Amino acid sequence: METERILITVRTYPNLSTKHIETVCTGGINDKGEWRRLYPVSFRLLDEGKQYRTFDVIKVKLGSNPDGRPESRKPDAATIEVIESVNGWDARRQWIEPTAVTSMKQLVGSGRTLAPVLVREVLEFVANPESPDWSAKQKELLRQQGLFEGPSPLEKLPFDFRLRWRDGDGDEHDSKFIAWEVGQAWRNYRHKYADPIGAMRQKWMEDLFGQRRDIWFFMGNFAEHRHRFGVCGTFTPPKEVQSSGSLFKS
Repeated sequence: METERILITVRTYPNLSTKHIETVCTGGINDKGEWRRLYPVSFRLLDEGKQYRTFDVIKVKLGSNPDGRPESRKPDAATIEVIESVNGWDARRQWIEPTAVTSMKQLVGSGRTLAPVLVREVLEFVANPESPDWSAKQKELLRQQGLFEGPSPLEKLPFDFRLRWRDGDGDEHDSKFIAWEVGQAWRNYRHKYADPIGAMRQKWMEDLFGQRRDIWFFMGNFAEHRHRFGVCGTFTPPKEVQSSGSLFKS
């Protein structure tokens, strides 16, 4: 196993797993400018001191590739150590921009399965209603989780969040939006706003995806459907004014 320092840029909302109970797709960039997908990570079951945030730098021992995708590595969760946080948009740009591509066509053509893609325009923030309940099979997984000490059962999001957007080549895409931040926003906004989806749409479309920001989407493909990519996270620094701090805290 090799130890690497990785800037965490991608965390997805937790997903139920038959083998690992629940997992969070984690992605980031190491000191050599190489992308890493850390899988599996049962994030909510980690010790509190190991629960990294977006734009934290962690040190971790990585094993062999678990699924054949070039960026994937199996982390030794016991060795995760949060080293520092990279605060300030300029410092984050120095890690992220050299690894970016201009379009999905370029990403797929490169053979990579995880990378930041330049966004020319975000057209629509979509929230399609879904069942608020887990399936019978998923409920059985949750019952299994109850056999262990740990956090409360994972809450199912009652929406399929999606983004309609154009990449740097002008090609239009309709992508599943699975970033940690969108799930957490729903869980917070439903208690604060009479129309939480409307408030979320306004936050993303008018602020985070607004005209005063440069936008990249961290696009990653799905293990079971390698030809399909989702928005695993976003990078939206101001075009001119640079500031420090993270947009979200989990």
